[in-house]
Amino acid sequence: MTFDLAERLQRLPRTGSVRRPELPDALRGFALFVMPMLGLLGASVLDLVASSIALLSLLVAMSFGIRAGQPGKKPAAVRLLARRMLLESIAYRHLWVRLLMAALAFSFVAATVLQQTALIALGLLLFAMSAFALLFQQPRWRQWLRKLAPMGRMTLANWLAQVLVATALFYALEPRFGLLLGVAMPFAAFPVLQAVLSCRLLARGRMRPVESTSHDLQQPA
Repeated sequence: MTFDLAERLQRLPRTGSVRRPELPDALRGFALFVMPMLGLLGASVLDLVASSIALLSLLVAMSFGIRAGQPGKKPAAVRLLARRMLLESIAYRHLWVRLLMAALAFSFVAATVLQQTALIALGLLLFAMSAFALLFQQPRWRQWLRKLAPMGRMTLANWLAQVLVATALFYALEPRFGLLLGVAMPFAAFPVLQAVLSCRLLARGRMRPVESTSHDLQQPA
């Protein structure tokens, strides 16, 4: 007898399950918002590049996880679990708590043993995203946190903008002011502008093709 996690997840009772279809967009927006700030931990351009690649991989994985599967095709267990955690975060609160603890432990190991800035940033990002998902379940917090959803709906465009701005800052200012003052600090302030512009663009219905490709329609599993 084999253990099929995907089949077991599909059979799990959904008592108390409340769907939060806006959480994936808000969570992606939050990841885009805080990742440049974690760039302050970097000591070189290589750290910034590694952090950007790790962020893109995480955003793509989230988009793939919530995308509706093909009719009649059995979803992979990991993808189904990610989809349930993102769209039914209350029912899977215990898994978010475990991810929070695991990310904290990973960050500690990365800082004390591995001493790799990119891994530290990745661990802190996962920790922050887990805390975000848990806070999103609270109505008082949710009314503020959901304001990052427009930024998450424009995932690809905002990520590309961050890469271009970081590159421009490095070549224009880094030799003059150093990596911290020339790149990291201005780059950390840039997501505030992105969040405001994303809200205004989507409010006016101006979604370009590059933005729409990064936004997945969330359909029931």
